[in-house]
Amino acid sequence: MTVVHIVLFKFKPDVDGNQTLEFVRGLKDRVPEVDTVQLGVNFNTERAKGFTHGFTMTFKDKGALDAYDKSQAHIDAVKEYIAPITEDLLIFDYEVENFSFPPPAPVTADS
Repeated sequence: MTVVHIVLFKFKPDVDGNQTLEFVRGLKDRVPEVDTVQLGVNFNTERAKGFTHGFTMTFKDKGALDAYDKSQAHIDAVKEYIAPITEDLLIFDYEVENFSFPPPAPVTADS
């Protein structure tokens, strides 16, 4: 079952969060268990509780997420790049069925 890994960042003052997110994007190339990476800047600051940037990663299963968590690339990223510049992180992992909503339209001979 696909696993989604979400991380939200609350950076220390005067930190350019965009540079950190670009480093995170590079983890996909260094950790083969990462299937996809999406990065973004929060545009709704009223409800954000100080979290300004975030990313999602997808993995094929919990084992792949565990391998990512234990990978040297991830450990180094947290220790050297993320921990020194963040005030807080919010991490949320969940499993999803491989489905879409609404379901795709059926294929017909007229399509």
